[in-house]
Amino acid sequence: MESASDSDPGLIDLTPQQRNLLLMRPLFQLEFTKHAFSGGGTELRGLLAPIDTNYLCLAALCYMMEGTAVALGYTLAQVQQYLAQLVGRMRDNLTLAQCTRIADIVVDALDNATNNYQEHACEYFHAPSGAMRTARFRLTTYEPDLEDIYRYRPTPEGYLLLMGILDLEVEDHQILIERMLQLLIERGRFDQAYEFARRARVLSIEHRQQLRDFINQAWRAPGSIVWARDIGPRLSQARTHIHDRQEEDRRMEESVRDQLLRVDARPAREQLARLHDLLRSAGTVRAQLQLEVTGAADKFLDAQASAFRPRRPSGLPDLEARLLPDALNVPAAHLAKHAEEILLSLYSANCPEAPYLSNILAMLLEHRSPDEGTPEDEAAGEIVAFRRYAPPFSEDLVRQVHAWIDRRFAMGTSWTLGELLIAAEEDGLSFLERQCIAYALYRSYPESESLFPGMAAEADGRFAADVAQGDDLRFGTRSTS
Repeated sequence: MESASDSDPGLIDLTPQQRNLLLMRPLFQLEFTKHAFSGGGTELRGLLAPIDTNYLCLAALCYMMEGTAVALGYTLAQVQQYLAQLVGRMRDNLTLAQCTRIADIVVDALDNATNNYQEHACEYFHAPSGAMRTARFRLTTYEPDLEDIYRYRPTPEGYLLLMGILDLEVEDHQILIERMLQLLIERGRFDQAYEFARRARVLSIEHRQQLRDFINQAWRAPGSIVWARDIGPRLSQARTHIHDRQEEDRRMEESVRDQLLRVDARPAREQLARLHDLLRSAGTVRAQLQLEVTGAADKFLDAQASAFRPRRPSGLPDLEARLLPDALNVPAAHLAKHAEEILLSLYSANCPEAPYLSNILAMLLEHRSPDEGTPEDEAAGEIVAFRRYAPPFSEDLVRQVHAWIDRRFAMGTSWTLGELLIAAEEDGLSFLERQCIAYALYRSYPESESLFPGMAAEADGRFAADVAQGDDLRFGTRSTS
């Protein structure tokens, strides 16, 4: 079956042009019927006639489009206030109530309030089919945002209405948003342009943080992250964001530079400088995001390879919540069979080494000279002279005490420290000499520090004497095996 356009060469397909023309029908309808509006106790029949409602409708759509560029749209109160200000500037003899009433009429016309806010419906002749068809469209949408605040935004048909004369494809209104950002700067609305640039910078940070979170999760649990499902779509979104923001920020920077050359007022120049600094900062963040996108693949591969590396034990059961209660329910005889294994498992892998007593004493008695290169301004506190203490035992006394101990050990019997101190007192050794005996024997307790190579020491109870008291040591001949 041939279409009407094929059967009759005189029929030209003008569907795109008709579409653009029909989008103006609600505006024309308001213009033709504006003399009939009145209500709310305010007579408008004579006041609305000289008002250009076409301009107000286009201005409302432009204002809503501006709201989508800098935020998520404008509320009904904001749109009404904006239109009321425009009406007041068009006719300065109107009251605030009259201006607000006219603004409500314009918004209702765009929303098709007379038909219960249904879609606008316009009939037109469709040349390819040779029949009449109905075009249904909305110019605005009134929907809640993420915080459940209802806001106005133009629909794709509303964007097309503003650009319909050029017959542009505006399914993606990115071009309009970029143009609106330039208009914001050119019109001196620097605060809104700054807010939009700030949100774009925050979006770059969010993209970068999402990628970092997925990579870190891949490191912690390599099998829980799937490239095609988790990271791949984020990378595509990040690349699209980087490409779009580079072009938009470039245009905004050009507009800012142009305005800096034209504007002389100090507050305006300060706002422009602040916006310029934010754009520079956003460029730095975007460069960091680009590095994250470029290195995401290598980091993900490294994270996957980490699954084959040896790991520390993880996911062990809780000792207090599970192991100890179960152990209390086990019979003691059964635990005794495995006592050695259990005790060994509780020890650390590396046992810390205790320092020798002689090393501790040497460190405490070490005399460190002050740093000569330290400036006097940086030196804090008071410099106190290092006090040197004379050795408590002279060299002659030490030799005599060691000779006495050697003679006792040469008798071939084992001696305890307490027994040697009693024998020293019986031999008439002085208090200082007996102190030297206690010091020499305690020092000889570790084999590496022993002053008597042929003797071995072990703990054997406690002792108490006038020169010292504490753990007793038993010295015996060291076995050669």
